[in-house]
Amino acid sequence: REAARRVQCINNMKQWCLGMANYEEAQGYFPYGVIFGPAGPGSISPNGRSTVNTPGDWARQSFVVALWPYVEQIELYEKWDVNYTFYSTTNRPLARFEVPIYDCPSDRPHSFWSADEWHNRKRGNYVLSWGYCNFWQTEPADRKLGAFSYNKQYLAAEITDGLSHTMFMGEVVKCANDTDADFRGDFFNSDKGAAQFMTLYTPNSGIDSMWCKGTMPNDPGPCQMAAAVYVSSRSRHPGGVVTGFGDGSVHFIMDQISIDVWRALSSKDGGEIISANVAN
Repeated sequence: REAARRVQCINNMKQWCLGMANYEEAQGYFPYGVIFGPAGPGSISPNGRSTVNTPGDWARQSFVVALWPYVEQIELYEKWDVNYTFYSTTNRPLARFEVPIYDCPSDRPHSFWSADEWHNRKRGNYVLSWGYCNFWQTEPADRKLGAFSYNKQYLAAEITDGLSHTMFMGEVVKCANDTDADFRGDFFNSDKGAAQFMTLYTPNSGIDSMWCKGTMPNDPGPCQMAAAVYVSSRSRHPGGVVTGFGDGSVHFIMDQISIDVWRALSSKDGGEIISANVAN
């Protein structure tokens, strides 16, 4: 049964990666990781402040909404108002729709964040590769930045390591309960650690540092409440995680991958030489 679930997970990831490719073909660049500022014209400030239900004022959203038209969810996209936050009364109902490619079949199905009026939306397993760095992409000193960021969109030409050698997406594990206050897998959220993972640690290892349940050990993985914001890629598959690359290919990467190779795969322009057989 797990073999079949892993195949379906791979197929889900392929749809996300195909959506990325189609977005780039249509727009000329890849989607933003998250919008963390005004949706309309004007300067974007990275302090993350937002005002609910005020048109044009600190509208926030993630890559999920940008990719909707390219993953057969055009009806949701046409109803979404980019002038409002993802948690506004305008957009909140759309973020509760269940779409099959949101969920890895090995993880808990029908999972939401249903803590209160504002935390009331679908969680998902598929998030962006942010690189070997924190959310703000300012640390550590030897950081390697990924193909996605906040308030930025990259051209294919800027991914100089090559699309086939640059990891675009990976898995995270969702919370055990819908009421858990934990950002991991909260992929409509533009806040720190919700729609991305970092390669500080190899898959299914390390202690995440972000807004989470705050007790150790905890589900969906060890975590501590901290401002640095590092999130590991994790899955319910034995031995590794499903990842998607810029050329649309999907690979199952083992937990035992070298940390240097794992970080190199997550960088867009590190110039590393990577063996072709590091992923299955």
